[in-house]
Amino acid sequence: MTIIQSLLLGLIQGLTEFLPISSSAHLVLAQTVFGLSPDGEADLLFNILVHIGTLAAVCVAFRKLLLRLFADGIRMLQQIFTGKFHWKKASSGKRMIVFLIVSLLPLLVVYPLRELLEPIMSSVLCVGIALIFNAGILLISDFAPDGKKTPADMRFSDAIFVGAIQAAAVIPGISRSGSTITAGISCRLKRSFAAKYSFILSIPTILAAAVLEIVDAVQVSIHVSAIPVYLVGMLAAAVSGFFAIKLLQYLLKSKKFVIFAAYSLIVGVGAILWSFFH
Repeated sequence: MTIIQSLLLGLIQGLTEFLPISSSAHLVLAQTVFGLSPDGEADLLFNILVHIGTLAAVCVAFRKLLLRLFADGIRMLQQIFTGKFHWKKASSGKRMIVFLIVSLLPLLVVYPLRELLEPIMSSVLCVGIALIFNAGILLISDFAPDGKKTPADMRFSDAIFVGAIQAAAVIPGISRSGSTITAGISCRLKRSFAAKYSFILSIPTILAAAVLEIVDAVQVSIHVSAIPVYLVGMLAAAVSGFFAIKLLQYLLKSKKFVIFAAYSLIVGVGAILWSFFH
């Protein structure tokens, strides 16, 4: 992998991880265009580093909220161990922590199916079909009525639904951010809260993906000399990811997801055509 390829793939990862157009789909398509093997040992290390980059982006963008949640989490643990925790009296931060944990549970069902999904992960045809489906999901978010739910009003059924949709988004082409935000809006969550919830939920999800890739990476020989090139991709993913988060928050308020829906539709059709002629 050249430094230019690393830079471009890093930018693609950062932008598409948070913009609702599927990062995994774009990496599959980009690696196909560049002639890189998605299963190559070099790509394992690269994928780990760009995941770290996008993780850094969301942590910086929501650093204040994360600090509050961390403090609430410490207090909640103290209350649980002393028998003083009461769900009905829990603060918004404590409720949000519990809901986030519940939303992560469906991923435990999907993980054992990871090997069965591998052929789909690298299929340009399947990616194209999923991108078209993603376009439909994004249109729902624009036309859905505005909700008013915050952590104080959210229900466990809402958390399970958002988590189930996130689990389905492991298929390249289905945007994790777009589908979970749409799921939140469909549950009548306030739009700004639906976005924050989706982004915070991405932290353990991205971290888990990086850990799984580290497990795979230790089983193969990786050239350490290539790390500087991959660090360029990691930095590009971090910077572009931060700006992607800010852009998405603005577009969500103005109900302009139709832009990404049109883009997903065009790229999806293009991917299907590519698969037929190559």
